[in-house]
Amino acid sequence: MKFFGKSWDSHAVACVLMSIVGISVLFSPPVMNLATLLLLAVIFSSAELRQSLWATWRLPMVKFVLLFYAVMIVGTTYSIAPKDVAVRMAIGWSKLLLVPIALSLFADTRWKSRFLKAFVGIVAVCSVISFALWLFQIDLPVASQERGIFLRNHATQGMAFAVGAFGAFLLAMESGAGRVRRLYVLGGLLLLANIALVTTGRSGYLVAMVCAVGAVSGYVLFGQRRLGTRGIVAAVLLVVSVAGMLLLAPTSRERMLQGVQEVENYDQAKEVTSMGIRMIFWKNTVEMIREQPLFGYGTGAFGTAYDRKIEGRTGVAATPAGDPHNQYMKITAENGVVALLVFLGFLVAAARQRCAAPYRMIGLCVLASWCATSLFNSHFSTFNEGNFIYAWLGIMLAPPAVGSESA
Repeated sequence: MKFFGKSWDSHAVACVLMSIVGISVLFSPPVMNLATLLLLAVIFSSAELRQSLWATWRLPMVKFVLLFYAVMIVGTTYSIAPKDVAVRMAIGWSKLLLVPIALSLFADTRWKSRFLKAFVGIVAVCSVISFALWLFQIDLPVASQERGIFLRNHATQGMAFAVGAFGAFLLAMESGAGRVRRLYVLGGLLLLANIALVTTGRSGYLVAMVCAVGAVSGYVLFGQRRLGTRGIVAAVLLVVSVAGMLLLAPTSRERMLQGVQEVENYDQAKEVTSMGIRMIFWKNTVEMIREQPLFGYGTGAFGTAYDRKIEGRTGVAATPAGDPHNQYMKITAENGVVALLVFLGFLVAAARQRCAAPYRMIGLCVLASWCATSLFNSHFSTFNEGNFIYAWLGIMLAPPAVGSESA
């Protein structure tokens, strides 16, 4: 392949573009979309890359991806939503296809390492910028943006910074050089401090805790190299430190307490609150699922079905919703128990996917954190978090030889 008169390795170009896709979604959808189009052009122009992509069909997680996407497409045929809404939702789920694309490209652990280091470095720089905006009270020219939020929104920033901190600490544990190790630890601490002090998204707190617990469990119980007593103590202290930082920092502590109070008083609230309204959404969604349990109301039909459910109600109970803020409920309400089982099959297949250490643990810890935050949001289908997790899973869980290993 030639660019500007020079020869380039198609695989290397594709890996760089896939890395841009996975990182730029945190900043700019147009950049991500452009990188995706260029990535597809590179893949389809190379017989070797096309063959590698086709070989991912043998992997169980890819089979579940394609099956789930097929369920979404079929769901548009009986959806009670306007046809354009149903089609847009089905197209939105095409982000799932980032999984086989990334799986086909990142068999070489060197590319996994390059992506992880680039991601950690970029989000660490972003945390410095975020701190500067917050400390010097600089508002970005975006009316809806909170002070100190440099990425797409506070939820995306919190989750990205938590994943970055997790990646930084793991790179520190895997690094042999003392100076480099200290640099990674500093970056991880900086990212955690930003989550606790600046970034108000509760999803970020949950991702940080799940990743910390997952990493410690992975190293202590399943690690390929023994940590020793000091290593285990350090790992446990890491979890305690993360929890302590989130509980003691004023911003994070107040956000968590606020959430608890909103849940406790949701049935008495006169105004819509972030966590309180979720309780109402969930109660109504459970009733909707009972009415159409097997195949649901169709792809993209949640908003239409929910409007019918709350018709005639007043006050907070009459608040419309296009999303129940629970990924599993959303999938079940729109496409039924059948779709939920297929989606859970994808999660199980991803958990069973074999690849090189420590990238399997890195991939699965982040997946576990997305599963946890999706109890309160729909982070597998939202644009920012959805595109990110599918790119992340494909990159981190890519087996050494996609065509020969299927478990």
